[in-house]
Amino acid sequence: MFASQRRDEIYKLAQDRQFISVAELSRMFQVSEVTIRSDLKLLEQQGKITKNYGGASIFREDVQPLSTTSRLLSDIKAAIAHEASALIEEGDSLFLDSSSTTILLADAIAKMSHVTVITNSIPIFDKLKEYRNGTVIGISGTLNPYTQSFVGPFAEEMVSKLRVSKAFIAPKGILPEGLRDNIVQEAAIRHKMIASADKVVVLADHSKFNNENVVFSISSFDKVQHVVTNQALTAPFNSLFQQKGIDIRVANLT
Repeated sequence: MFASQRRDEIYKLAQDRQFISVAELSRMFQVSEVTIRSDLKLLEQQGKITKNYGGASIFREDVQPLSTTSRLLSDIKAAIAHEASALIEEGDSLFLDSSSTTILLADAIAKMSHVTVITNSIPIFDKLKEYRNGTVIGISGTLNPYTQSFVGPFAEEMVSKLRVSKAFIAPKGILPEGLRDNIVQEAAIRHKMIASADKVVVLADHSKFNNENVVFSISSFDKVQHVVTNQALTAPFNSLFQQKGIDIRVANLT
């Protein structure tokens, strides 16, 4: 990963979590703490973050939680989740990956009956902790504190031993070559989920397409049956998905 890409990802994490320690970032990107502090210094000079020297951490202050942009993005993800929920049928078994969109999808599933949800996401567990009309199965493994999910060899092995009717995957990037993620462990478990599912539903807002800053490959489009997004697709994805017979669903934001 190039230094500029790493700094972009650090900034995204700061937006999502608001507080991230230097030690955590060092482990995540597998670079020294000196390198991370250099990244933070540059991001601070750009006015994107504020460094907390006492805690050796970063704190995002540039965007208020209830900004227009934040509300719009939340509305888009909610609309995508609502559209995707129409693809779930009684008796389905599902993989839900660890993403903000699948967390919203869990809200819809909580109102359904006889659905089995298998996930590595702690926030989804929390959403479905009182789900009595279906079944929730947790994937165990190594905790990723950035995404609040379980990943790693144990989690991947468990997924490989299961079979579900549908996997709902929300990648961080979509290129003509396939789906991508910004964390290698998250890419790996998403790859296993796709391999162990009969059908794959991709959830992605418009910003995910042609996002070349995301470097870790998840999979090609070979097993993807549906793509749920918020805008009509443009070249090359519109023609590519048509050629592959992938159903494109555009969520209604009204």
